Amino acid sequence: MHIDQNNSFPYKFYLGLLFFLFLFFIFTSYFLPLLSYQEARKAVIIQESFIKRSLIPSYNGEPYFTKPPLHTWISLIFYTIGCNNPKMKLFAMRLVSILSYLLIGYLIYLLHKKNILNTILCLLILFSSFRFLSFIYRLDLEPLFILFNLVSFYYLLKYLENPSSLRILLFYFFFACAFLVRGPLHFFLIPAYLFYAFFAKEKRILTLLLNPLGIIIFLVMIGPWFLYGYFKFGKEIFQEFLYIDLHDRLLLKKDPFHFYFKAYILNFSPFLLLILARITELKIFWKEKGTNLFKISFFSLLIPLLLLSFAGEKFDKYLLFLFPFSAIWITEILLYLYRPKWPLFIGTICIVLNSIVIASILFLNMKEINAKTKIFLEYLFKEKEQRLAFYQKAHPLVLYSFKKSFPVFNEKKEIEEALKKGYLILSPELIKELSYTASLPDPFKKGQFWYLYKNELFDEVPNLSLFKPFLSGECEAKPHLICNSLRSLLHIFL
Repeated sequence: MHIDQNNSFPYKFYLGLLFFLFLFFIFTSYFLPLLSYQEARKAVIIQESFIKRSLIPSYNGEPYFTKPPLHTWISLIFYTIGCNNPKMKLFAMRLVSILSYLLIGYLIYLLHKKNILNTILCLLILFSSFRFLSFIYRLDLEPLFILFNLVSFYYLLKYLENPSSLRILLFYFFFACAFLVRGPLHFFLIPAYLFYAFFAKEKRILTLLLNPLGIIIFLVMIGPWFLYGYFKFGKEIFQEFLYIDLHDRLLLKKDPFHFYFKAYILNFSPFLLLILARITELKIFWKEKGTNLFKISFFSLLIPLLLLSFAGEKFDKYLLFLFPFSAIWITEILLYLYRPKWPLFIGTICIVLNSIVIASILFLNMKEINAKTKIFLEYLFKEKEQRLAFYQKAHPLVLYSFKKSFPVFNEKKEIEEALKKGYLILSPELIKELSYTASLPDPFKKGQFWYLYKNELFDEVPNLSLFKPFLSGECEAKPHLICNSLRSLLHIFL
């Protein structure tokens, strides 16, 4: 461990702070319910794979090829830890994200050649990003994707320091692992590496990127998944991946060009302002002091950020895999421009405030989600003796809670036939010419309701008292519910 030679700064304090925050989010994540559609959908995919004892992920009983399977496979290992305890199994699935962030911290330590001052400042900057820190407890692909991407970057740098065939193969291995987590998003880094090779006249990067054996390893790792899907289920199985994730989001909807630049600046604004205050000194730093780590990190942020800005539909979480590169180059500059105590002080303030804000949001959301989830599931469990089906799309919370798949109907005629057969129909929107029995608040979307339909012959008087404590007037009794109840009484007595 390398301590800063010039200043004996209190590194134990900063390490203690980071360790405390890490433990806090571990502890908090144990009590968290499912927080979003994305989390619930991912939990369903993992749970179904476990129940079926299958390595082919599925969602509501259908093969799921929208995203590659590696996150699901790794999560299955953790799922087995708590599969018999509802809280524990959800916490176990979240551990993939938590441990990914822990390993990301260790990689940053290695990238800074075990310099503890650089490492601590880099971690303070990185976790001061609200968006980045908020994924530490999430059941999501991003943390694992960032980890594998950063490992491949580490071996690229190790290869530049001391070229070897093993380091080329490790680069491609982890690059393929990142692909198998969330697809080709990190391909935007390849132009950045090429740009650095041209700028720094570094031919070894070209040797690495054009290595035939490395390319073969990459293709051998990712190819079987796509070949299996194509020959087993046909090309339609990749329709959502090709036409929505790639074609539509890249080419169709046009979000503002500056969207990603704005998102990036908002996440790192305190530190960017520090750099801006002494921007005239950067020219000297770039020429004389800038290390290879600084320069390649800078291009690994700037080039993908620019290229992604040409995409149509934009989501700020697509930037998260670039944030470690941002933290690295900001660290290098700040330690050149300022004494360590100022960046460390600002980083400490930012990460503490960031943690307080995230914890507050979690507490408020958790209270509301738990209340709505109770309403949503209690009503459905009360009706569980009847068969359930969905209109247009299935709600992932229901799939996860009932641990089974349900039919999904897309046509009104199918709904009418299902109702005659005694099905309960749960719909995200009102169905014309049909009267719903109850409206249930969506736990994940404010103001969104799901509507429950059933054949009048199966109607019971709705228990509207369930809704009053939680909805604060958002869901009022509808006049036709009274009519349905009267019809039910007439069926009983006549």
